[in-house]
Amino acid sequence: MSGDGVQRRLAAILIADVVGYSRLMGEDQVGTLQAMQGHDFAVINPTIGQYEGRIIKRLGDGVLVEFQSVVNAVRCALAIQRGVMSRNEQVPDAQKVRFRIGVNLGDILVQDGDVFGDGVNLAARLEAIAKPDGVCVSNSVFAHIESEIDEPFSDGGAHQFKNIKMPVRVYHHIPTSSPAATTAAFRPFVDIPVEGEPLVAGGCLCGDIRYEANEKPLGSMICHCRICQRFSGAPILAGTTFKTSAVRFTKGAQRYFQSTKIAKRGFCGNCGTALTYNGLIGLWTEWIMVWTASLDEPHKFPPTYHLGIESTVPWLHIHDDLPRTACKDSPSLVEAYAQAGQEIP
Repeated sequence: MSGDGVQRRLAAILIADVVGYSRLMGEDQVGTLQAMQGHDFAVINPTIGQYEGRIIKRLGDGVLVEFQSVVNAVRCALAIQRGVMSRNEQVPDAQKVRFRIGVNLGDILVQDGDVFGDGVNLAARLEAIAKPDGVCVSNSVFAHIESEIDEPFSDGGAHQFKNIKMPVRVYHHIPTSSPAATTAAFRPFVDIPVEGEPLVAGGCLCGDIRYEANEKPLGSMICHCRICQRFSGAPILAGTTFKTSAVRFTKGAQRYFQSTKIAKRGFCGNCGTALTYNGLIGLWTEWIMVWTASLDEPHKFPPTYHLGIESTVPWLHIHDDLPRTACKDSPSLVEAYAQAGQEIP
């Protein structure tokens, strides 16, 4: 404790900022804000949650995030840039909302939920010299990730930053592959699945139905929508999404109820356990969501955001830093229902 209400701790700090924000706003204020909101919902917020970051505050056109793990901080930064590049693939260069990201590991001061100090200041300086679509890290970060992250970082030499006493050696990561090479169907999650042995397994309460997945999940969420409430009989329903091709049922067969024009829901016909959410239209057919509590180890799949908050019951209070959105503000939901010729219920 270094003062009244002030704590000191070691943390990894990520700061992301939009490249050329003033120019973009001057040319197309509405379009720029919509693009930023789309990146926030589809990429930045869920990725931060996935890598266990804590959003400290928004910085106008940027965000400041704290991580307990420096490896997670850098992996998050790389995943954000891959995701934003993928979403920008069909956007004209002059209209692309692109980011610079800086990551530093250092001592920070914490007071009333905010963070400050040299550890934060250096992260901001690193962000300022990062390349568009790139990530710039300090030598303290690089020392921890060099043997952990298989991504190329180039030595940027020593820099003397304003209000930082000692020179800092910096390292740059600049994507060299095209966004299309990272993922073919990007929305709304960001992690890149890889083939391999079964990674997760789950099933129903009575054991009649079992499933497994041999790829990493694409993301996890908590849904508050009224349909999920009625389907589960619970105020919320947590789901973890996989590519459809990654999940196979090793025992038994689900029964289904088509809850809307865009999806059907799978359950055990014997014990009634809610098991899956299956898309029926467009890109949604490429994903399957298994209800997280049906996994054998649900604690390993923490949610990255809240959906359907317009139906949150007033007596349910979940205190976390995860982003929250209403169904009507979900771009992928809006698009799916539009393809089905139906408004979001």
